[in-house]
Amino acid sequence: MKSPFAVLLLALCLAGCELLGDANRRTVEIDYARIRDIRYGLHVQPLLDRKCAGCHADADAAAGLRLDSWDHLVAGSAFGEALIAFDAENSLLLELATKLRPAHPAALGADTLRRDEIDFLARWIDEGARNDAGEAPYEGDREWLYVCNQDAGSISVIDLEARLVVRTVKLADFGFAGTPKPHHVAVEADGSFWYVSLIGANTVLKFNRRNELVGRTDIFEAPGLVSLHPEADLLYAGRSLSAVDPPRSIGVFRRSDMQLLDVVGVFFEKPHGLHVSPDGRYAYAVSLVTNQLAAVETATNDVSLSTFDGAPKGYLHLAIAPDSRTLYVTGQVAGQVQIFDLADPARPALRTTLDVNAAPWHPVLSPDGGTLYFGNKGANTVTVVDTRSQAVTAVLQGYGLAQPHGSTLSPDGHTLYLSNNNARGDYRPRYDLGDNEKAGTVVVINTSTGAIEKVLEVEALPTGIETRLSHHHR
Repeated sequence: MKSPFAVLLLALCLAGCELLGDANRRTVEIDYARIRDIRYGLHVQPLLDRKCAGCHADADAAAGLRLDSWDHLVAGSAFGEALIAFDAENSLLLELATKLRPAHPAALGADTLRRDEIDFLARWIDEGARNDAGEAPYEGDREWLYVCNQDAGSISVIDLEARLVVRTVKLADFGFAGTPKPHHVAVEADGSFWYVSLIGANTVLKFNRRNELVGRTDIFEAPGLVSLHPEADLLYAGRSLSAVDPPRSIGVFRRSDMQLLDVVGVFFEKPHGLHVSPDGRYAYAVSLVTNQLAAVETATNDVSLSTFDGAPKGYLHLAIAPDSRTLYVTGQVAGQVQIFDLADPARPALRTTLDVNAAPWHPVLSPDGGTLYFGNKGANTVTVVDTRSQAVTAVLQGYGLAQPHGSTLSPDGHTLYLSNNNARGDYRPRYDLGDNEKAGTVVVINTSTGAIEKVLEVEALPTGIETRLSHHHR
């Protein structure tokens, strides 16, 4: 039997060894480069606990960003995502540690991440930012919104429920060098595939919902806006606004295999705006230069041309009512919206003209067709039109609106999303990273209240934006 003194001595020795062990563990450096099978709980969370949890834990976390669990980390902050799975380069978590001067959290007097720790976290993110179960953030059957970043050569993918950028499709990964200029997106009604036009590569691409490239065509000059037929296996493409003298025609593709079926002459200069009617009978194209509109019968590709009087409006884009009986055209030069009756779908009849703020851009209609929305690129505003009274009912403005370009609605119509070029730098990014002074935005607006609910930062010059919509939206 051990004496009480011996038991006490043993306890003191064990305690001393334990403390010594803790001290040793604190001084032993982890060789992150040698870790091959990265486990979140074993490797990533302890690193975040040491370097980040002092400010980013519990309900009072700085900027609303909690870094004390995988679920909190991928949920992001009150402002947006902290990381983008498979894209360490554009993940804010690492940008703040590498681009901000002084690097975060050194600006707060705390130890920042070392180079080896940054490289390790970058590797974890590029491998999918997976949790201990091997799951990447925001996988599965989710509602996604696609945003073309024209000057960055990428497409940002936003999760509609989380309201975060969750993926980046980099066109360089598919062999596109230089600036392919992704411009506009169209998405299948069931979300199974999405299509993007590349102005700088004379190409239209087809991706599946896993963002895998499954089809392409490389023989169409300066593709701009794209639109899907609601029933037939057809995709239509117009020409880019930035093209100097593009062909006076639109393209018709079989979208199942991306074969160019026909090039339909529309006779006028710069056929930019393009939309297929919800009933699928006609594709309409408008001219940026002349007040002309072409109605292309989809069954035959026969063209009926209409010309309207007055000074050039600069027809930019169009939207069509769910019943295919009314057409709305934005005139970016005149600062007007013109409303046409489609009782004779081959011969639109001008019904009324509305004066709006400068440079109305891409219009989108509510699910019932009762409300028309579009951004005013020249005024940093959003115009709301009641289509029944044919009157402007609201002009929205606020933080994040900086040359609004593309617009789309959530499938239920409750949320409006607008991409903003910010080419003039009207919007000031939340952090100065040295290369992001003209970062674009996606502004999230509640259509019931008109309130801006969130502003997401994306890459340079966001243009076309689209999500899965029912056919009468398209």
